[in-house]
Amino acid sequence: MVAHSDILLSKCAQFRDEGQFIDVRLKVGEDIFPAHRIVLAANSDYFHAMFTDGMKESNREVIELKDESISPDALKIVMDSIYTGDLRVNEENVFEILAAADHLQVRNVAKLCCDFILIQFVQLRFDVQTYCRVWTIADRYGLKDLQEEAEKKMAPMYRQICESEEFLSHFGAGELASLLSREDLNAPSETFVFKSAMQWIKHKKEERMAVAAKVIGAVRLGLVDIRVVIQELNTEEMQQDPEIRMLLQESLLHSNMPSHNSKFAIGKAKARSMSPVSKWTFATFVIQCRGPLLKLSAIYFVNLFFSVTIVPLQ
Repeated sequence: MVAHSDILLSKCAQFRDEGQFIDVRLKVGEDIFPAHRIVLAANSDYFHAMFTDGMKESNREVIELKDESISPDALKIVMDSIYTGDLRVNEENVFEILAAADHLQVRNVAKLCCDFILIQFVQLRFDVQTYCRVWTIADRYGLKDLQEEAEKKMAPMYRQICESEEFLSHFGAGELASLLSREDLNAPSETFVFKSAMQWIKHKKEERMAVAAKVIGAVRLGLVDIRVVIQELNTEEMQQDPEIRMLLQESLLHSNMPSHNSKFAIGKAKARSMSPVSKWTFATFVIQCRGPLLKLSAIYFVNLFFSVTIVPLQ
């Protein structure tokens, strides 16, 4: 038995095709798309607001859509989806349709586009260029779930990816900083992460110095070899940026006077969940010795590290 909603949708599509009860026409360039206000308002928050909030277009027979994100082809596909429930999307047009659906606030079409991108671009084939494209689109339209899925796919691959030429040329500051902030970023060490960030900055230093603090700030500097931090950040060029200067000062202070309760320690000295070092907490023993005798003098705990230090007994 055909659902009542399906019959209603089918009838609305039939009325549109036959030109019956048409009370509004959408214009993009030279193309005209006949429609019904009630159908548009029911499927689009954009049109609902236009028709109910007293906007000047609310009573016009022809409404021209001038936004650059809406092409005639994209609008036709969005309109067809509104009236039929089917979306004719492919790898070539999905981003264009998503842009139009986002602008017109047709949520079900935008959701279908996101689902398509997730399967075809993130799950089935994924590389640096794809990641950067998907991340940028997701960030532009506030698609947090899609952005999270792309980052989740990229994070375990970070070591291999950041050693490629595409990493240096295709990554933007936003997607790199967001990736470096993740708990599940997989890298041999935080020093490795820091060096990769500096390599990215130096690749196009003139334009990337403006965003260098944002990228460096995403690294957990409290876990980076302090000698490497000083070598990279204690330069005249880097110290001209007040944020980078502050990051260096905080790193030096933490290195000399570590405090587990400081804001820096909490944000910049906590090991990531994908750290190659064991996740368990082990005891560190300082053992004093005299000949064959061993004496346990102190026991304290540190996160993600195990060591035994033997010193002569005084």
